[in-house]
Amino acid sequence: MSALSSMKNPLVPGDATRPHAEPLQCPRCRSNEHLDLDTIESIEPHAGELLVFVSYTCSRCEVSRAHTAAFHDVAGVLNRNGTVSGLLQFGGQYFHCGEPMQFAQSSVRSVYAPMSTEDVDDGLLDVYVKTRVIQCRCGFRMELPA
Repeated sequence: MSALSSMKNPLVPGDATRPHAEPLQCPRCRSNEHLDLDTIESIEPHAGELLVFVSYTCSRCEVSRAHTAAFHDVAGVLNRNGTVSGLLQFGGQYFHCGEPMQFAQSSVRSVYAPMSTEDVDDGLLDVYVKTRVIQCRCGFRMELPA
């Protein structure tokens, strides 16, 4: 048994309800070899092994799942070379190219896209949303609501 799998939360009594971890694998191909992790979120403190809530997609079968999983299983998938492709949300951070994305700028965007190129007064009030842009060292950028 690894040190991570035997770690217990000292703040939770031993008789507290224990969440159930599901296997971190595609239900169709029964493998974790082709999993692309999308999000990893913490869960409420609990007794027992360290667990997280994870969502992922199997790039081979195109099946998506989200459930509670053992932290050491998620770490095993993350530690494989080349497994972090695309974008990963881990807690409050976004990762691209295996690195945390950094704040780049803020802006204000209209929620209405132009319906036509003609100047028509449709009587709608403009609605704007404040956004923030984050970027990766490779140049990938993403705009999020602020």
